[in-house]
Amino acid sequence: MDTAVTGIGIVSPLGVGREAFWENCRAARSGLKRIPTFDATSLTSDVAGVVEDFDPSLFMPARAYRRMSRISRMAVAASVEALQDSGVEPGKIHGERVAVVMGTAYGSSSHVEDFFVSLMKDGPRGAQPLLFPETVPNAPASHIAMFHGFTGPNTTFCQNNISAENALLFGMSLLELGRADMVLAGGAEELSEMLFACHDAVGALNPVRAGEGPTPEPRPGRGLVLGEGAAVLVLEPLSRALKRGASSYGILSAGAISGGASHLGGYEEEAKGLARAVTEALGRAGIGPDEIDQIHVSADFSGAAERVEQLALRNLLGEGADERGVTPLKYLTGDFGGAGALRAACLLLALSRKQSPPTVRIGDLSAATPAPPCWAVDAGGRFGNGLMTSTTFGGGSASLLFSRFEDP
Repeated sequence: MDTAVTGIGIVSPLGVGREAFWENCRAARSGLKRIPTFDATSLTSDVAGVVEDFDPSLFMPARAYRRMSRISRMAVAASVEALQDSGVEPGKIHGERVAVVMGTAYGSSSHVEDFFVSLMKDGPRGAQPLLFPETVPNAPASHIAMFHGFTGPNTTFCQNNISAENALLFGMSLLELGRADMVLAGGAEELSEMLFACHDAVGALNPVRAGEGPTPEPRPGRGLVLGEGAAVLVLEPLSRALKRGASSYGILSAGAISGGASHLGGYEEEAKGLARAVTEALGRAGIGPDEIDQIHVSADFSGAAERVEQLALRNLLGEGADERGVTPLKYLTGDFGGAGALRAACLLLALSRKQSPPTVRIGDLSAATPAPPCWAVDAGGRFGNGLMTSTTFGGGSASLLFSRFEDP
């Protein structure tokens, strides 16, 4: 069964809405900037991928979002755009046959902090009960389901920075098993002062600071640059999409999740897990390495992720691999647990519109690079198949394959 992607919704540091996102992405405009929501002057960095100009009232009434956390608001907004894009009216479909599957690494870290502070300050009887529901990671998926009236399977994956990849693959499996007729699958994360400070405390942040001049330009190998955002994709069987006359951005052909040996809190050592995930995904899709047209990597400025990506892709592509162009979207948006859905949306927009996203050389994904990577804009190329590779701390890896769909 072919799994079609018929709708895309985006809230990102590159813009709110898929059109704004795609315009800025194509031009390699960075969404990294000085953090406006809290004071980071005492920390290693004051730079992150921040979502600006997000107004939840453009997507839902105040009574629906007034008690939602920021992550839930962004997730629901992305779901609204995705459903509108797919041509689906929630009230005219069987809600019990629609599943919601989301991925997030930390959920609403701001509400976790606020609830904990109220607990410590006022004791168990004084803790704020209205804050607690947003502290659980499945809050965004639950809000999406409640807002649209969907009562099918509802699942949230939390596996660090491949959480959204897990959500997309599980969503595809629900369709293949006949457990749902449609799946809203995606990922979301919010940037909070506590989350940022925790990364700073363990020495994980890239020491880049916003100056008075141009956009900050972090270098690979010096640490993470955090971000936030949400993306939701509408998945449904291709046969069902064609029957209702929906257009498709592409086909989620195959995917695989794997793991490799790593130090505590580190990335895998030898890239064997990522290489295995890529090989399994290619095998399931029946696609050879020479048929891959677009490659989207999960490079995150840490240097460790870049090393894993380089090793796996050199193994896959062989001689000349370092000259191949790849898209490290996190270099423009920052790194967050649900970013896999945003990266998948970027790949699908490229395939469906036959427009090249910005790329950098695989050889430039290195801590030895003396300057920030040089982007190639409008690089051209083929638009048949797209490969997404993902790696995260803890040794987890994932690979997803998408194929362009030509309307009959």
